[in-house]
Amino acid sequence: MTKIQNSKRVWNFEFQISNLFRISNFEFRVSRTGFTLVEVVVYVAILAVISLFSVNTILVIHASLGEIRLTRALTATAAVAMERTVRTIRDASAVDTVASTFDSSPGILVLTGAEVPPLTYRLQLNQASLELDAGGTTSRLTPPGLHVTNLVFRMIRASTTSEAIKIELTLAASSGKATTTQNLYGTAVLRNSYSP
Repeated sequence: MTKIQNSKRVWNFEFQISNLFRISNFEFRVSRTGFTLVEVVVYVAILAVISLFSVNTILVIHASLGEIRLTRALTATAAVAMERTVRTIRDASAVDTVASTFDSSPGILVLTGAEVPPLTYRLQLNQASLELDAGGTTSRLTPPGLHVTNLVFRMIRASTTSEAIKIELTLAASSGKATTTQNLYGTAVLRNSYSP
């Protein structure tokens, strides 16, 4: 009887092990907590489109900022150059019409100052830069990064005793891909050329 009991125990033990690893009752359950491959591809495509628009917007804003900075620098420099030119013309007593070049670009304007002894002022272009030569002392009115593309002086005589100069000045500046130009116009009456 012990032999039969021992065989039942062995058989019982084998049955328990086989029940542990039984495949027939094993169920595969589909979990709905993850993402399918199609969903992942759609999400990646949406993120790629949003990223593309974001990067493009940042690049456009950066380019616009560069153009705005360039325009601001050009406007400030052009205003200073035109103001200095107009002031020099107003302070002069006479225009040397023989040495000056009118109605063409690049124009040259030679003025006689009101100082004692009088200085000779010469406004001209030198390597695309506006220069003022005051009695042998030359100063640049435009910085090196700025190019003068047009400089025209026009003589205006309102009467036999009054003279004025009309100035047409075109400045250009570039930085990277951004290029901007600005046209400036001004008129200055020589204060010492007229009498009341």
